[in-house]
Amino acid sequence: MTAKSQPLHEQGLLRQTLAGTRFVKIAGPVGDWIVFYDAADAITLTEKRVIALCDRVGGVGARGVVLIAPAQDSSSGTTPQSRIEAWHADGAPAHNMTEPARAATCGLAVLNKISVEETSHHIFESNFGPITTVYTPSYIGVDIGQWAFTEPNTAEAAGSDVLVMAAGLTDPRPGLSVHIQTNHVTIAVESVHELETIDLEQQPSLEPPPTMPTSTSFVVPQDPLMDEQMGQLRLRSYTENRNDHDLASAAAAATVAFQTWSGLKQLKIWNVATGHGDIVVQMHEKQRLSTFAKLSTAFFGTL
Repeated sequence: MTAKSQPLHEQGLLRQTLAGTRFVKIAGPVGDWIVFYDAADAITLTEKRVIALCDRVGGVGARGVVLIAPAQDSSSGTTPQSRIEAWHADGAPAHNMTEPARAATCGLAVLNKISVEETSHHIFESNFGPITTVYTPSYIGVDIGQWAFTEPNTAEAAGSDVLVMAAGLTDPRPGLSVHIQTNHVTIAVESVHELETIDLEQQPSLEPPPTMPTSTSFVVPQDPLMDEQMGQLRLRSYTENRNDHDLASAAAAATVAFQTWSGLKQLKIWNVATGHGDIVVQMHEKQRLSTFAKLSTAFFGTL
């Protein structure tokens, strides 16, 4: 989501207030983030400041802002090394910490606070509980928790629980609802061509209508379906609330849905191609999931 351009006097106040503050810009499949990392800066981020920072005309420009600080509390029984807070481009606090934690882990690597040549695990403290990530030289993974069918009885009996109509499709298609942090509906299409003809500028209609915020994703298997013991899918996704959209969770939900339909329970790792880059989904015991994505450093900066 892109914030509205801020008046020049607000941009000037931002530069005065945060002058000298260092940051790193991190980019990946689900957007770009401004990451503040130096505890010595002791900055305070308000809604107006976040909006000004994320302004792509007068500010740094980003989907959101992540603040890394020293951990405060270990009462959860974990041993977090750092604490993270995050905000969207409109200044609203982020509640889904998957991508902020991924961006923060990448930030620690590019700042040489962790080894860029070795795999390492990290726990971040947040307002919503601990977030676990894994850094590898190729991908950064985040534990996104457990999945569940939104309507278990219907899903297990029929493999679907909703009918979906989208612009570009000639008829309604069955969809399967999977809850991973939020609700995701996945619909299988027949070909890559059909996938690309769906108009996702228009909101798909669901019957019955969802009772909670829901993303709608369309998926098709790649050719070949398996490559080096990894499943291969292609995904396009729509969400009504683009601010909170987690493409990685949508890819994970699509993986669960496709595995349910195909019966390929032996495949535990899937590569999901999206228009923004690949997301790797790993399936664990007890219905836990991790998502992995490649991130890159856009640039280092000082306000």
